[in-house]
Parts: sequence; C-alpha cells; structure tokens
Amino acid sequence: MKKPDSYLDMNVIIYARVTQFDSATGPCTFRANVSHAQVGKYDYEHNTIFNAGDGLTNCDILDDVVAEDIVKVTATVTGSLTYDTQVGGSTTVPEMQVVKIARL
Repeated sequence: MKKPDSYLDMNVIIYARVTQFDSATGPCTFRANVSHAQVGKYDYEHNTIFNAGDGLTNCDILDDVVAEDIVKVTATVTGSLTYDTQVGGSTTVPEMQVVKIARL
C-alpha cells in the first residue's frame, strides 16, 4: 500500500469490501477497501482501485460484483493512481488489474 510503484507486475491475493462500483467508476473499474486477510465487514483499511478487461469493456469477470460485496481478488499490481476526491482534494492509491475474483 505504501509504495505500489515498487511492486509493478507482482501478483497478489487480496480481500476487499467493494465501496464504489457505479456509473462514476464505469463497468470495468471499482474502488474497494482492502486487507491481506478476510476481516470484519468494516475492518478493510486501504483504499484501492481495481480494473478488469481493458478498463472500458470486456470485463465480464465483474458481472456478479456490486457495491458492498466482500471479495477475494487475485490481481496484478499496476502501480499507483491519483484521482480527485469529492471534497476537492486528491488522493493516490494502489491500482490493480483483476485476474480472478470471487464473492465471499
């Protein structure tokens, strides 16, 4: 979480609570709070962005995933992403490419 650009192309297994998956993120991207292990519903600490497919289409792997789902994700670290927040600031988070995902 601290230096995602240092772990480019590394495969990881992560547990997450999907916090945003809507028209703002698009059909192939979601935001989630993550942990290295499965924990209580609200104990996932680290904000992360996940992409599937090419980021715009071909992301059938996410068809069954919705906001508030708890998931186990096998992903490849693609670096960090900085985006604007709703309160007018910006934040930088790890970004990952979904290889496999399962709802828990």
